[in-house]
Amino acid sequence: MLVVRGRYLLAALVLFLAAAFGGGWLLAMRSPRYVPSATHWPVARDLDMPLFYVRTERPLVALTFDISWGRNTVGPVLDILRAKNVKATFFLSGFWAKQHPDIARRIVAEGHEIGSHGDDHVNLSQYDANAIARNIMTAHRDLEEVTGTQPRFFRPPNGDYDDLVVATARQLGYETVIWSLDTIDWKNPGVEFMVRRVRDNVYRGDIILMHASDSSKQIHLALPQIIDNLRQAGYELVTLGELLQAGTPGRDDPRGRPRGEGR
Repeated sequence: MLVVRGRYLLAALVLFLAAAFGGGWLLAMRSPRYVPSATHWPVARDLDMPLFYVRTERPLVALTFDISWGRNTVGPVLDILRAKNVKATFFLSGFWAKQHPDIARRIVAEGHEIGSHGDDHVNLSQYDANAIARNIMTAHRDLEEVTGTQPRFFRPPNGDYDDLVVATARQLGYETVIWSLDTIDWKNPGVEFMVRRVRDNVYRGDIILMHASDSSKQIHLALPQIIDNLRQAGYELVTLGELLQAGTPGRDDPRGRPRGEGR
């Protein structure tokens, strides 16, 4: 009896370990979206957290814009950036780039940096590695086809991530990027609110979140003053890639704590 019971316990332990460390392999095998190369990707550790900001002694910040919908807001945003001689980083959804290739190509032609905002605009932490990989790679192919570039930065839709999202993106050659300062332009809180929020909270090395989707109806009205205030305060506005060259990745989330604390 003890031997039999021991065998059952051993079998149960093996099944438990397989379920814990297999990443849902059996479930993925039954999925019609099964991608064999994605099933054994590791879970990210603390040192593999997303990029929130850059540790640097230089007064640099990066303006970043997410785009997933429409074409009305992005035109004025690009006009302002060109008039102010500012280069920014645009995180484009793959399906949006395919729908608006003329604008996507204009972004590249005017010297801005392209990042990926994925394909379907969904919370990727709710999906397995296969679905995450498909989302990222579908957007990658679309962005490469439309813009002729190969993005190296990935911002997950809604800024939603977990360890698996970060690890999957890294396996595909992407650095996952969140942000350290949110203008909250997606809530359309008013021009003065956004201008004050950036002016009063900015810190060197910040990655500043904005949107150029049509859901952001006020950012083009606030952007000129945001840029002018940053420059008057001594900040240089650079792309995300340039910001990283000037320091080291900040992977601890600074949001919700006093500005500059721990940097």
